[in-house]
Amino acid sequence: MANSFQQKIAEINRRIPKFIKDLPRIAKIEGLQFIADNFKQQGFEKTPGSYDKWNEKKKGRKPTLLGENRGGAMRRSFASDTTTREHAVEFTSQKPYTEVHNNGLTAGKPPGFTMPQRQMIGPSDALDKRIENKFDRMAKEIFM
Repeated sequence: MANSFQQKIAEINRRIPKFIKDLPRIAKIEGLQFIADNFKQQGFEKTPGSYDKWNEKKKGRKPTLLGENRGGAMRRSFASDTTTREHAVEFTSQKPYTEVHNNGLTAGKPPGFTMPQRQMIGPSDALDKRIENKFDRMAKEIFM
């Protein structure tokens, strides 16, 4: 019995450093899925299951997913531009229009035009909960 217990402790000790090292990568994957879901839902999930829907850019036009006109370039840009560090993940897009859409800023066409906010990333209890749930599931695998 003691041998089995010692083996379990050794196994846990072996798996914990890899788990800790993988946490930012896992958070990135969950965050990118969160962004993709926001595009799909055409809104921002601030709290779990509740989306703040995006306003339409032009009245009378058929609703389309933001970024479809460019083949989803803005949505896809997060996958390559997001950076992962030892203890953090930074979700970014190098597309110059991403910040304008995400924050609802003044754009250049026409001059003085203010883009309605179409937030896709930012502080979100829903994203925090997704990441926390994923970490919890993985931790249970280590200790079971």
